[in-house]
Amino acid sequence: MKRNRTVRNQTISAIFMALVGTAIHAGAQSYLSSYDIPENKPARPVVSRPPVVPEETKPVETVPETEAEEVFSPSLAALNLAYLYPEGADRTDAQNSLAGQILRELSVKDSEWLASIYDLSNRKPAEAAAKLGLPADRVRGLCNPLDESQTEDNPDSWLLSEWSRIDMVFTDENGNRIMADSNIKEIMAMANTYFYYTDPEDSDAFLNYVLNLWDKSHSIHYSIGEVYYCDGCLEDASGDTEASEAAGTAGSGENPENASGDGLTGSGETESGADGTAAASDADHIQATPEPAEIGPGVPSASETTVYGAEDGTGSEMAEGAAEAGEQETKAEIGPGIALMEASKAAETETAEEMNKEETDKEEKMPLTKCPGHVDLHITATVTGASSSEKSLFSIAEGVAAAEPEAGFPGWTEEHKNAVRELAAQDWKAAYGLTVSSTYISNPLSQSEMEYYLSLLPADISLERRRLIRYALSSVGKVPYYWGGKPSAPDYDGNHFGSLTAADEKGRTMKGLDCSGWISWVYWSALGKRLQAESTDGLAGCGTAVAREDLKPGDIIVRLGDEGHVVMFLSWESEDRMKVVHESSGSVNNVTISTMQASWPYYRKLID
Repeated sequence: MKRNRTVRNQTISAIFMALVGTAIHAGAQSYLSSYDIPENKPARPVVSRPPVVPEETKPVETVPETEAEEVFSPSLAALNLAYLYPEGADRTDAQNSLAGQILRELSVKDSEWLASIYDLSNRKPAEAAAKLGLPADRVRGLCNPLDESQTEDNPDSWLLSEWSRIDMVFTDENGNRIMADSNIKEIMAMANTYFYYTDPEDSDAFLNYVLNLWDKSHSIHYSIGEVYYCDGCLEDASGDTEASEAAGTAGSGENPENASGDGLTGSGETESGADGTAAASDADHIQATPEPAEIGPGVPSASETTVYGAEDGTGSEMAEGAAEAGEQETKAEIGPGIALMEASKAAETETAEEMNKEETDKEEKMPLTKCPGHVDLHITATVTGASSSEKSLFSIAEGVAAAEPEAGFPGWTEEHKNAVRELAAQDWKAAYGLTVSSTYISNPLSQSEMEYYLSLLPADISLERRRLIRYALSSVGKVPYYWGGKPSAPDYDGNHFGSLTAADEKGRTMKGLDCSGWISWVYWSALGKRLQAESTDGLAGCGTAVAREDLKPGDIIVRLGDEGHVVMFLSWESEDRMKVVHESSGSVNNVTISTMQASWPYYRKLID
């Protein structure tokens, strides 16, 4: 009982304490101190602020899946260095890739190699002989009275001034004739395969490898033929009508303007004219020509020596005719005086004999020839490709690999050779954005075409103009058109024609010349004279004006304006149409020969 009472009391006490705590808390909330009474201050003015505009949320830039930077993964089926760029390079232009940079270096190698071939073929025979380490006697003929640099009393000056034929042939490693094609893609495809197994990103080693392969896959062989003599080219030049007509038929078996060049000059085959006569081959020339040792410098053989007027007896007939005429005139003047007539007749006869003796002495002192001599240049340029031949690029590459120990490369198996050929066959412009110049040569003139156009020149044309036209014709198909292109040097060396460069306004990427730049280059190269102007506007004021009907080979015709152009006159085709040589921006994009009216305002003569 006592315990129950105690519990009751504790419960009542707890309830009482809870009620008291509640009452105290309520009283505390209703009491206001002096700190809680608000001050009677004027209300602050309401300042109107513009609503806060949240910053524009920029969309997160998403890179298309095709443009997203991918992790480089080398492959045998792709040109790996086309995906790699030097640090800081513009990646929007594939030519800036490591592969693009190596391509440019190889294209310069191609250009310089071809330039060395063309430069030698455009040199005078004596200059070419010296460059090849041959003595000047190798290209010495007989005295040419039409060559002002030669004198009859100085045999050392009787050097032939130009080549009669230039046989230029491009072959592959097996000796098969080809166009002047580049093997750059094959070389780079081989390096791509090799470095796939070693270090696909080592561009320096890649470059050294391809340069080594390029050097070992290109070769040139030059040879100068023996000096030979024809039946009378000097007579042709002096106006021999039959010979001139025969020369005019050379190469006329086809229309040169419609003929497509085969890329090979001088086939070595006999060329026949329309009259059935054939130009002698090299072997024919040698057989028909006396040995140089028998002839001696400046001493023609009996078959080559010509005494003008003695061949048909006209020399003696002229002397006799002069005596008879003198006799008749004496009779007419003196009349029947027999003594005076006989004395006069004797005097006339003596005078005629003295004249004949002087002519004979003169002819004995200065031997006259029908031909001062001819000499040919033979050039064989070889470019090795990735064929199945034992002499192919793969054989060369094995030698290169032997010099530089391989690091994991399993060798040139058939699988790897096929990988090279397949990669080289790809369209690199479409696949990688890379422009590859396989060749910049476009239908150069064959030897027969060259001879045909040269036969159109007047017989009395100066040697300077002939040299100019020959150089212009030799450049047909060999200098790409490039808008704004101007020469850096005479000849081919130093100009890097055909090498890769920044695209011009029409997207052309092969280095070359425009129409006015080509005119300047031809004059500079052929005559050693750089023109004062290298633009169409400037050329319209160069030299002296000439009438249209007085145009000579080598003169220029200029048209100004938006369609400005300049061409070099070659010959008349008809009364109002002419053949011209020019650098064309048309579909050929190269030097070409055209027939046109060219009734333009400016006809200019730049040389006499």
